[in-house]
Amino acid sequence: MSNLNTIVSFLASLQLQPHLARIKTIEMDLRGNLNPTVWLNRTFFEQQRYLGFHDFFVYYVTQNEMALRQNFRHIHWNELLQGLEARLYRTQFGMLTEYHAFFLCQHLLGETVVQRNTDLDKFGVDFQVFFSSQTYNVHIFVDTQRAWFFRNQKIQHKQSNKLAGFHVNLPYSLAANRFNSLQFLPNGFGIYRESYIHYLQQEINDGRIQNGNIIGTTATGFVYRT
Repeated sequence: MSNLNTIVSFLASLQLQPHLARIKTIEMDLRGNLNPTVWLNRTFFEQQRYLGFHDFFVYYVTQNEMALRQNFRHIHWNELLQGLEARLYRTQFGMLTEYHAFFLCQHLLGETVVQRNTDLDKFGVDFQVFFSSQTYNVHIFVDTQRAWFFRNQKIQHKQSNKLAGFHVNLPYSLAANRFNSLQFLPNGFGIYRESYIHYLQQEINDGRIQNGNIIGTTATGFVYRT
């Protein structure tokens, strides 16, 4: 419970900056050691340092300034920093939603049942759930038509769904009154609800979830491939 309490308290303390979500001047891939997920994993899981949005941005730039200047010589440094802060904000925001889902699943299903590691990111898998000798590879993303389109593109053209086990789409909805609607903290940050994870567990127990067969949602549950 301590991990879940810690991240919920941290998320509730964040000062959201919606204007950064609208700045998209730095959209190219940040590969290798410039990949922000590498640094998020290092701070949150290896060092157990929960950095807010601006603190993480400062940390990332401090660690990577030389590589950034070398890779983005064609962009004025101040313009790069502005676009980069917005890019990191969007990335971290999504990752924190994923991290909360992971800790909530650990709390409800058991720490030994729910696991994650950095290698999973290569396959687009956010964390794994182990039930009855089966591995469920969980994919977290927002429940929108656009996000489903990109999720399907990843399945077809990237390493996603190449990892052994059942691949489970577990999207979260920003709309109200849906089974997968987020619960919003006082500061506006959305987190997964316990009821959603219990629903997932029940669907697994009832044998309805197979490899990649969740293809959408309704207001009340998953839509399965027939």
